[in-house]
Amino acid sequence: MSFYKKFLSSSILSVIDQGMLSALNFVIGILLMNLVAKDDYGLYGQLYAGGLLVGLIVDSWIAGPLTTVAPSVHGDTRKSLLRHYWYKQVFWTLAMGSLAFVIVEFVPAATHYSNKSWLLGVVFATYLVGNGIREYGRTVGFIQSDIISVLRQDILYVGLVGIGLASLYFSKHFDLVTVFVLLAASSFLCTLASRQHFLAHTSTDVEAHAEEEIRQAINDHQETISGHGRWAVSGVIVGWLSNYSYVYLSGAWLGVAAIADLNASRLMLMPIPLAVAAWSRVARPEASRLMAEKDWHGLKRLTLFSIAGIELVVLAYVALLLTALPWLESHVISAKYSGLDPLVMMWGAYFAINAARWVGTSWLSSGGAYKQMFFLGSVTLSMVLLITAFSIPRMGAQGAIVALIVVEIFELIVVWRFILPRLQKQA
Repeated sequence: MSFYKKFLSSSILSVIDQGMLSALNFVIGILLMNLVAKDDYGLYGQLYAGGLLVGLIVDSWIAGPLTTVAPSVHGDTRKSLLRHYWYKQVFWTLAMGSLAFVIVEFVPAATHYSNKSWLLGVVFATYLVGNGIREYGRTVGFIQSDIISVLRQDILYVGLVGIGLASLYFSKHFDLVTVFVLLAASSFLCTLASRQHFLAHTSTDVEAHAEEEIRQAINDHQETISGHGRWAVSGVIVGWLSNYSYVYLSGAWLGVAAIADLNASRLMLMPIPLAVAAWSRVARPEASRLMAEKDWHGLKRLTLFSIAGIELVVLAYVALLLTALPWLESHVISAKYSGLDPLVMMWGAYFAINAARWVGTSWLSSGGAYKQMFFLGSVTLSMVLLITAFSIPRMGAQGAIVALIVVEIFELIVVWRFILPRLQKQA
């Protein structure tokens, strides 16, 4: 099978996999929109954004740099490297879950002084731990090019959550606490059920003299991974602040209900970033390999292939969504969220630009350019804060999306026009 056929088939499986997770998130969002108060849905949006930050930090500290380095090692060395960082993943996931609990419970401004129970903080932290452990299993599958095992794992996860959601709905116990309990329990059960696949990808059976060589190889790569990780974590924090500060800024200016409107309209478009994330899971290891081989012609072809495919999916989905929006507002979306059309269209423009920019930043990650990404993220964070401070008081909720669009355009130009060409010249 040729490279592009293999890449395309892997990408399709990854998109199907991510599509299931996207559909699951969509169903959870729709159920919460219809079954809980608008302020509670706004609180869910804040917790979801905070949970995403925790996942990004752990992923950038471990999985992201590991994905950059792992394609350059093979066989038992790669398996040992993946097992070694499994223990680190567990430790840092537990640490970040504990920190999230402290912030949710003891920093009222982080949740806009919403009424919440101690139990919500506990189950939210447990959800973060379970999700982080499950995600590492997915990372191992993608690094080892075993997309089928990742798909099986996620089918099980979606099935467990789906059964649980149906039970909560019919038993009329649907609230934030029970949803996070369900997600946490499903993650742990899914990880346990996928244990054999994980062991197959991380267990070695080598002789004593080879163990020392593998241990030395791991030590040689640890410094590179840690160096990438420090800059990657800094980069994702400023990147998250750039992309999700609107949640907290709009809440500060307009109230929790405005967060609910922004998240409800964004929810309609969430299959797009999840599909792009699915593509990057497959593409980044391939890009790392092409960069290591200095195959710039192959990387250019992969870039054009990726951008064309992603933008085609984005445009088709946005067109379909706008066509179906009147029906969705009548039959799916609660009457509390009517009149979302302008916000949905603006989010569509944002994600179309974001998708093209994401290809470029994925290549930067594959090339280990985490330091450049951090400095770019710092500039864009300053820009989004300044523009948001100007636009939200004047334009309301739409002003938050306008700020994000302007910053995405700036970042798109800088990544493709300046940083990537310089990275190629340095290589």
